Amino acid sequence: MMPGRCRWVASALLLALHGLLCLQLGARAEMQGDDGSIEDGSSIHFPVSPPVVPDGAEERREHFRALAAKDQFRHERLLAMSSSAARNGSRRQARQTSKVPDVLSDTSEFAELPMRSALNIAHVGMYLVSVRFGTPALPFNLVLDTANDLTWISCRLRRRKGKHYGRSSPAKTMSVGADGAPVKKATTNFFRPSKSSSWRRIRCTQPVCGALPYITCEPTETASCSYHQKVQDGTVTIGIYGMEKATVALSDGKMAKLPGLVLGCSIMEAGSNVDAHDGVLSLGNGEISFGVIAASRFASRFSFCLLSANSDRSASSYLTFGPNPAVMGPGTMVTDISYNDFIRVAFGFHVTGITVGGQPLDSIPPEVWNDKVKYGGVILDTGTSVTGLVPAAYDAVTGALDSYLGHLPRADIAGFEFCYNWTFTGDGVDPAHNVTIPSFEVQLKGGAVLQADAKSVVMPEVHPGVACLGFRKLLDGGPNIIGNVLMQEHIWEFDHRTGLMRFRKDKCANHHLKDGSDSNSTANVHQAPRYVN
Repeated sequence: MMPGRCRWVASALLLALHGLLCLQLGARAEMQGDDGSIEDGSSIHFPVSPPVVPDGAEERREHFRALAAKDQFRHERLLAMSSSAARNGSRRQARQTSKVPDVLSDTSEFAELPMRSALNIAHVGMYLVSVRFGTPALPFNLVLDTANDLTWISCRLRRRKGKHYGRSSPAKTMSVGADGAPVKKATTNFFRPSKSSSWRRIRCTQPVCGALPYITCEPTETASCSYHQKVQDGTVTIGIYGMEKATVALSDGKMAKLPGLVLGCSIMEAGSNVDAHDGVLSLGNGEISFGVIAASRFASRFSFCLLSANSDRSASSYLTFGPNPAVMGPGTMVTDISYNDFIRVAFGFHVTGITVGGQPLDSIPPEVWNDKVKYGGVILDTGTSVTGLVPAAYDAVTGALDSYLGHLPRADIAGFEFCYNWTFTGDGVDPAHNVTIPSFEVQLKGGAVLQADAKSVVMPEVHPGVACLGFRKLLDGGPNIIGNVLMQEHIWEFDHRTGLMRFRKDKCANHHLKDGSDSNSTANVHQAPRYVN
């Protein structure tokens, strides 16, 4: 019943959003297919392509130089957001605010969105997700960002007569053809609110506007609810807020509408990479995050699998909302999600230690991993590429790894401290050069273990014939950041309702909706014990 769907809210913002949502739709019409129904157990799935690293020597060098520079700038902005959040205590943790009525959260359905990486996006190591917004629905390629709570798309408002500030004219993106060569795409997509019948502009006078982040208008103004956001990688977006719907395809061929999404209609962007995508898809910890809102319709969980940049270019992976059978399998680990008190749009896990070659790095102080200490803890950030560690952890990790590689000739690559004139393939075992990349394990609360792949620890072919340690020193402070290089070739699931994350090693290739009645079995799952604080 309608009251049952809308009876539970945990904040003023969610109350306002649910109010708008309940006015728009009723009962099961909120998520329905073309024929008005969705069968239990149906799913939504889309392919995802891996990032592409250039083949040419100088292009590769420039690729990794730009990647390191992007990560550094993103970290500086992350610290700035931390300082801002410390002064503003109004933002609440998603685990406290993302609960939804039982009729929604108990569904067994799940949805997947397509992810890929354009060639110029690969130069900064970001993944793209394809999402269809508006009515009629149009596709937009958005950056996957787990440390952001604002989803925005480049817009063209009618009053601006087609102009858009911050974009080249025309804005072009690049993709990769079947032969691996760059292929020019069509002009960057722009969202046009005036042409979407489902767009609902939010005004400054509406209560929901005052609860939204980054706003720049006063409640007495009758204008559109405007925002100004500057994020970690230096990207700036200025625009207006609205409510919109996304269209998703079900596995049985039906189409479904996902309403109640808070969307930033960006009329101006600044940053070195804004021409390479249509906007940002937020999966961060915030009440307006696409990840939080969409997951609330699908059992409050979402998952993704990031393909290696070295994967075959025909491979695909996915972003899933709802229970994902692929998460459960041999070696699945379960641990608590940690919510950092100082960077509240991000989330991570509780680290208890790191081992290299089976040896624990006991020299790392425990407070490095404590997310209750400023600059402590660990966050997971798909927008960052190379894992960043505070000096005490970085020195211990790189020192231990260098003891296995230090006899190799050193190479000088901008953005990396430890690089070697050495080429490795496969598992990193090279008897000819007396090199074996050691095991690298991150020990987590409850006994879960993240076992990184060799090419995530030592990045191959940063320059032809040169490999570099995949870590960066955070000289300006933490928290420690697990980047997408270390996260690749794992499937990750985040359940904000229970505060748990699940992960396991996976090549992430072409297994969107695993069929198998026993795929949900927990027989092979490492169950970390639950803790009550």
